Amino acid sequence: MTKAQILEIPKKRGKYGEGSCYQREDNKRWEISFYDNEGRRRRQSFSTEAKAERALERALTLKEAGKLDEPETRVRIDALAEAYLRYMKNSKPKSYLWVQRAWDKHLEPFFGGRLAGRVGTSELDRYIEQRKQGIDNEDQERKRNGTINREMTILKPMFNHASRELDPPLVSRVPKFPKKLRESAPRSGWVDDAQYEALQEHAKSVWIRGFLAVAFNFGFRKSELLGLRVRQVNLKDRTIQLLPGTTKNDKGRTIRMTEDVYQRLGPSVKHKKPDDALFTWEDGSPVRDFRVAWSKMCKAAKVPILLHDFRRSAIRNMIRAGVPEKTAMRISGHVTRSVFDRYDIGSDADLADAAERIENRRIGRKLVTDQEATTEQSVPR
Repeated sequence: MTKAQILEIPKKRGKYGEGSCYQREDNKRWEISFYDNEGRRRRQSFSTEAKAERALERALTLKEAGKLDEPETRVRIDALAEAYLRYMKNSKPKSYLWVQRAWDKHLEPFFGGRLAGRVGTSELDRYIEQRKQGIDNEDQERKRNGTINREMTILKPMFNHASRELDPPLVSRVPKFPKKLRESAPRSGWVDDAQYEALQEHAKSVWIRGFLAVAFNFGFRKSELLGLRVRQVNLKDRTIQLLPGTTKNDKGRTIRMTEDVYQRLGPSVKHKKPDDALFTWEDGSPVRDFRVAWSKMCKAAKVPILLHDFRRSAIRNMIRAGVPEKTAMRISGHVTRSVFDRYDIGSDADLADAAERIENRRIGRKLVTDQEATTEQSVPR
């Protein structure tokens, strides 16, 4: 072995667990080396032997007391989760239960008990790998990827909240998260007019006819539909009012009924008190779980469809009818126009106009070329 290959020359070998202090051959600095309580090797270099020995003695004392790391680095993921869940419960109660379930079921079993300062990209990758175990086809993997992506959108804000929103912050570093995993293509189910009429024809209950009409025409969310009260429906003015705090974005909105909605919604209002639920079963109890009734209706009408398909269908129908995007978003309750990009919702008039412009460009180009050829032939040689 050559001298250049010798990177460190240890002093007299110490006892097991006491670490070591030695001078490096390459830069002549003194370095200490020891293992912490988690079995990780720690190294640090100093300019003099005295400084190195004092640092090693102090490190071993702190190790013995369980205080080797700074207070910040001893914070565990559980503390971050507790602070974030408290914030969600106070500020975003509608999302709190979902975040709590994701933490309890998937995130805590893996990350619980870990030091927040030790969580990095490698640990996140291992979590993703563990969540994908047992998947044997691409379709299942993409579906699982969607779930994992949602879980990462909980863990990352958890770190951000601990580092930026709390005083004093629990952590000073947010790990670099892996790129978003490839998910399944967005569902593309649509409800056309013929399918809507077939569903209405096979709707047995009064409430479901009005329910379908509002969903098909305005694209209300399930929670918005089931939360409607009689007082929110004004048959005289033909309006439906969604109150602030009852929608996903907590913003209220007022919608004017179409004739179809007015006719089908009226029977659900009759003989009810203002605070009664708008959609009720025959015995007067509010509609909450309607999966059986929905399945029977779809089967009888031979239209396999999901309720959320009505939401994007309503947006598409409004755009195709010439309703401006901004107005359609106000009716359906969308905050951003991402729905138009995600589901490729566009106006047929826009597509027809684009095709005409493309054709006109080609025809115009051909006319210019023909004119140039005619001019060239007319010039005497």
